[in-house]
Amino acid sequence: MLYRLGGLLALSVLLAGPARAQLITDPARALAARDTLLQQAAQLRLRAEQTSPFFKTNSHGRGRRRVVVQGISGQNSGALPATGVRQTQWTPDNVVWRHVTCYRRNGRLLERYRLSMGHKTLLRERRLNGNVIWLSIPVAYSNVMGTAIRHRGLFLRTGYLTLDNDQYVLPRPLL
Repeated sequence: MLYRLGGLLALSVLLAGPARAQLITDPARALAARDTLLQQAAQLRLRAEQTSPFFKTNSHGRGRRRVVVQGISGQNSGALPATGVRQTQWTPDNVVWRHVTCYRRNGRLLERYRLSMGHKTLLRERRLNGNVIWLSIPVAYSNVMGTAIRHRGLFLRTGYLTLDNDQYVLPRPLL
């Protein structure tokens, strides 16, 4: 029985990896890290939507509860050749974005946004009534569409944030 517990303990130590640093609870540093992550996500979204020559949507009629908008951005997406006909082909260098908006019957607005290049996810974001409730940027130190991704991180609405392997606790508002 003891050798099994010892084996489980050794396995848990190996899976845990190196010791993590303490949580950073300084409100100024935590808010600055949150703003950095949100600003980088906004730049990525804006650049992807600006460099997209076209998009397609499923909202042809009014009153849809779920609207999906998709687009492709990149070097070869939508250049007009001499013939004047747009030849859009997907290549691994292109960035694909998808924005899903769900209108709930209780009046809430749920949005999901995903930005990916090839098989790599660059940005995933969820919003509820315009407020970010979950944000993930898993890739750092790369150049996408002329925008440098310098930081990677994860933001949770519950008040926790990870930015470049540093963990932060956001200050709670006073009630």
